[in-house]
Amino acid sequence: MRDVSYGHYTSILVDQDGARGLTAHLERLDRDARVVFGHGIDGALVRERVRDALRGQELPANVRVTVFARDATPGRVVDLQPPDIAVTVRTVQPRQGPSPRVRSAVYSRYLPEVKHIGTFSLYHQVRLAQQAGYDDVVFVDEHGRVSEGSFWNIAFHDGSKIIWPDAPALPGVEMTTLRAGLLALGIPDERGAVTLAQLRGFRSAFRTNAISGPVPIASIDDVVFRPDPECAALLKAAQQAVPGEAL
Repeated sequence: MRDVSYGHYTSILVDQDGARGLTAHLERLDRDARVVFGHGIDGALVRERVRDALRGQELPANVRVTVFARDATPGRVVDLQPPDIAVTVRTVQPRQGPSPRVRSAVYSRYLPEVKHIGTFSLYHQVRLAQQAGYDDVVFVDEHGRVSEGSFWNIAFHDGSKIIWPDAPALPGVEMTTLRAGLLALGIPDERGAVTLAQLRGFRSAFRTNAISGPVPIASIDDVVFRPDPECAALLKAAQQAVPGEAL
């Protein structure tokens, strides 16, 4: 890749049952490419490149599709040729360890609706949280309004429904897929404003992304969440309600 500092990507979980949320991933790549480069992305080409990259690979796999422009330079990022894609594959390791303890930080990603490759600040925010004794970080605005985590979406269970913060954030594929599963099962969920001051009113919280799926959060700052088997069962059922898609 000629210039990897300007582009966007998506990470797809592929296992024996197929690619989870594949349609949503392809829609994201096309949508983001139009914002970043002014050109769409051919979903059939993405499928072909992913199939080629997976030959001989162990499953489950984390397949990262990065979209970039070969003719982009610091002096010229308009009127670009249609972008190219690069595919990398990593084996997915089972998650181990306790539920994460999360610290809040006032921060917002640039162009949060795009999964762009500018991730330095995200890693640095995680580093700051870990230096303070936490495992990860969740972002809030200056009014304490929760948006998203470092590399994940966040949601809360109030005992009757799942609530996803409506502050500007990346529309995660796993979030989208889980919401489709919840809808199919008739389980109520909604988007709404969530602030740090409201956290004690929730029974539990969880983070989710396309590779790890939903993971319970142990605490945010000094607010501790107890294990919530009911919420875990709802999320597992929602995952199973949306099968993987063939490449």
